[in-house]
Amino acid sequence: MIVRLSDELALELDRSGALPLSVEHPRTHKRYLIVPADEYAPGSQFAPSPDRPDDWTEEKNARRFALIDKEIAGRLTPAEAAELSLLEREMDLFLQRVAPLPLEAVRALHEQLVRQSLGETT
Repeated sequence: MIVRLSDELALELDRSGALPLSVEHPRTHKRYLIVPADEYAPGSQFAPSPDRPDDWTEEKNARRFALIDKEIAGRLTPAEAAELSLLEREMDLFLQRVAPLPLEAVRALHEQLVRQSLGETT
């Protein structure tokens, strides 16, 4: 699905030049980055990392912490925001591979509670 940008957003995208554009959802306040589609292709700087268990390093984590500190201080540049987003994605993928959350028990409990709230017996 392709969504057309508003004129205001298109103007900001033009102003950002080659840098990714950081946007915020007005209701959830979740941040998104707009990057050219060809730069998100496999092998590009913004593409998700390949699934390798050894791709997360202490250096990447230290860089992620430094960027988070800059973000909290309000000094994060758009390029750094893109880098932080990429590092966050890489860390999430790494954690999913090496220490996945035990969600099956939580899902089973949720289903049980839903059934109980509807008056069903187990």
